[in-house]
Amino acid sequence: MTDRRDVHPHHLLRAVLADPPACEVLAELGVAPSDLLLTLDGLWLAASDTIEVEEIEARGIDVEVVLSALNPPFDGEADWGGRRLSDPTRAVLVRALALRGLAQGRPVTSRHLLLALMTSRDRLVTDAFAAHRLRYRDARRVADRLGRRS
Repeated sequence: MTDRRDVHPHHLLRAVLADPPACEVLAELGVAPSDLLLTLDGLWLAASDTIEVEEIEARGIDVEVVLSALNPPFDGEADWGGRRLSDPTRAVLVRALALRGLAQGRPVTSRHLLLALMTSRDRLVTDAFAAHRLRYRDARRVADRLGRRS
């Protein structure tokens, strides 16, 4: 059973859309992060029966919290603000780590999170990407090129 305080993949997407590396990938693909965010908000509102304070607060997941949890050294547990990660969110985070792959010593960035989110089955996330015709293959090519440049 899900709880309104759970962190879902669409919360991660909201956080990623505020971080420059992911925004750079989207810009290269011709999509403004603000447009994708508006689409995500519209889908979220359309899917919501009721909007509760806990859900609004969960929308405020900070990308820095996510990245600090994925990038060592760990100085303790990541603070999710009393929320728990849903299983689909954990799967996205594992995929982000895998996308970093063999580039040991390089941190997971919001580019990795964006790509991992593009493989998510979260309906809000997949519909938001589809509305802007964003495809994993195209984003991966751009992210790889940008990653080599930095």
